[in-house]
Amino acid sequence: MMFITKNGRKTKRLAALALSLTLLFAQTPIFAQKAKDKEPLFKIEESALPENAQWQAELSFPDRFGEVEDTLAPNSLYAFDFFEGQGRIFIQVGRDVKAFSLFVNQERVDTSTMAAGKSYKIDISKAARNGKNILQAADIHVAAAASWSVNNSDSDAASQSAISSTVKVYVPYPVLLEEGGGQSEIDSDALDLVSQIIQSDIEHGFPCVQLAIAKNGRILYKNSWGFINSYDMDGNPLPQNERVKITDDTMFDIASCTKALAANMAIEFLISQKKLSLDTKIADVLGDDFYKKTINIKYKNGSGASLGQNKKWKAALTVRDVACHTAGFPAGPAYYNKNFNSTTQGREKENQIPKNKLYAGCGADQETRAKTFEAICKTPLLYEPGKRVLYSDADYMILGFVVEQITGESLDDFCKKTFWEPLGLKRTAFNPLQNGFSKSDCAATELRGNTRGGTLLDFAGRSDTIQGEVHDETAYYSMAGVSGHAGLFTTASDALKLLSTLFYGGYGQNKFFDKDVLDSFFSPQDSGRANWAIGWYHQGDDRRSWNFSQSASRATVGHNGWTGTLVMLDPEEKLALAYFTSKRNTPYREENAYEFEGSYFTAAAPGFVPALLYEGMEKGSDKKNARLLLLADMVRDKFRLVEAEQLKSGEPVTDSAHPIVRAAYSILEVFVRRAKADGSNQAAQLANEAATLLDPTRDAAEIEKIKEMLK
Repeated sequence: MMFITKNGRKTKRLAALALSLTLLFAQTPIFAQKAKDKEPLFKIEESALPENAQWQAELSFPDRFGEVEDTLAPNSLYAFDFFEGQGRIFIQVGRDVKAFSLFVNQERVDTSTMAAGKSYKIDISKAARNGKNILQAADIHVAAAASWSVNNSDSDAASQSAISSTVKVYVPYPVLLEEGGGQSEIDSDALDLVSQIIQSDIEHGFPCVQLAIAKNGRILYKNSWGFINSYDMDGNPLPQNERVKITDDTMFDIASCTKALAANMAIEFLISQKKLSLDTKIADVLGDDFYKKTINIKYKNGSGASLGQNKKWKAALTVRDVACHTAGFPAGPAYYNKNFNSTTQGREKENQIPKNKLYAGCGADQETRAKTFEAICKTPLLYEPGKRVLYSDADYMILGFVVEQITGESLDDFCKKTFWEPLGLKRTAFNPLQNGFSKSDCAATELRGNTRGGTLLDFAGRSDTIQGEVHDETAYYSMAGVSGHAGLFTTASDALKLLSTLFYGGYGQNKFFDKDVLDSFFSPQDSGRANWAIGWYHQGDDRRSWNFSQSASRATVGHNGWTGTLVMLDPEEKLALAYFTSKRNTPYREENAYEFEGSYFTAAAPGFVPALLYEGMEKGSDKKNARLLLLADMVRDKFRLVEAEQLKSGEPVTDSAHPIVRAAYSILEVFVRRAKADGSNQAAQLANEAATLLDPTRDAAEIEKIKEMLK
């Protein structure tokens, strides 16, 4: 080592000094760290290819396309999807390959130790990044006796020669990793606020919540709050010592999320397998009886079409029509309820006429399920197909039957074999009580079966608290618990794995969907129905904010369920969320048997969770203040809902035990605690202003409580 002085002389003394300093610094921690950083990015092991593996990509170099592209570069490059901190690829080196170069994201893989005729596993986790990753295979040298050409003949000999002269690369799909340190992509205070709101609602009467969040291939957050069952059949709170806390393993009845995570995924799979298409006619799968057996019902608000026209419409229905909820079927024909009014599509009191012309029985068994299929075939359309979207359970009952007819298996057996077992899902099932689970494994739903303690006089169904059985009447009584529209039980953690397959079409070494199929299902139906994709809710231009929040990307899709469940995917943020509640496990309001007390709480409105998560993903310089003011607005809005409740009856809400008042107390207390912890003058002022929202008479006890909290 030498240094050149200003007059150009070589100074050995300076060189010696520099060498001494280099040796000295090499012993210091910072230099030791740099030496450590020079450890190979890629761990390479000789390894056989996994058996029966399915790949995100299976590539052969050179000439990846099998011909020369006029842009030249694509033959040596490939972009694949992965996430930071995970990933491995497999390499097969042809027996005539002497040497080659390999790069991942422009980082060189040491191929000097890779022998011809061998296969290798390469850990790329240190070089992988979120989103697109670039693989380059170049400068492939083969033995002199071997050759490769874009014009190779189709003979076996030429084919074998080409294989022996190639480097093959196999790329698995990303998987979900448990969060293992490092900076979270959602700041912890935002997650704390979500937890505080839910926990406060639990303390004021909300039953239970389970939440799991994944982003960029990692499970960032899992939590559960509340109890498997919180009330007795009469709506009285259970004593604390009789309540059992839920866990991350508690299974929830996800109601209509079944449409997304069972029937729709099964249809997407079958289309990817070329066993079905969106334009396949339903009658071509289920038989001509699907339209020939149609009967005439003069719907009160129907199209007025003749029976002949109705049969023609049904004969032409496609998978796309029913998956898009544009087929024309009524929303819920209630095949299990003989007192349902077919003409008005409304519930009637017991023994009133007319009876349900489509009644198929309520035996909750396979015989009733078969009769329900016949009733679906009899069902006339309410309106001309394609004219509008009408969310219908009948549509996804039909798709469930389509899956069963094509596969020759029941929907639950097919989903278990195709999705649940390959993904290692242990807590996902239809009819959990018939599949090795107990009631204690499942969050309870309605307290008095489907009858509201006899308030609903039209149907004498279950009267006990429902737990481990699907709540949905049609799924239970008509479909023996297995249907495309409802019936699936799962956990938020298991749901995340199902959702993650929809990012790229597979998981690990399992392929489920073609990306083109996913793109078609996730796209808006048309410009007039941007809030609907195919079988999924679609964010579009802020069309699903109640579900996904205003901050979700326009490409976000998801679904929710009547029991209080939500699943969502934001493909731009690589964000997956499963939010399960059991909001129906609460008393109903005496004045309205359809108003469950749990529905009044903030935790019952799933959109608040993604709203706070997206806010927690921002990198602004004044997040703390922005979050405090946002929470203050949430408190004000909740008290506006108290006022709105007054407008329903025309009388002030004077009962402090009313669920909307308790829900307002709940979020107010969260805000006051956070404002006090903030300690700023602004926070104190906001807390005092929030306290003025309380009514001096109705809220006297709460006012005293807030005063104590502010001391």
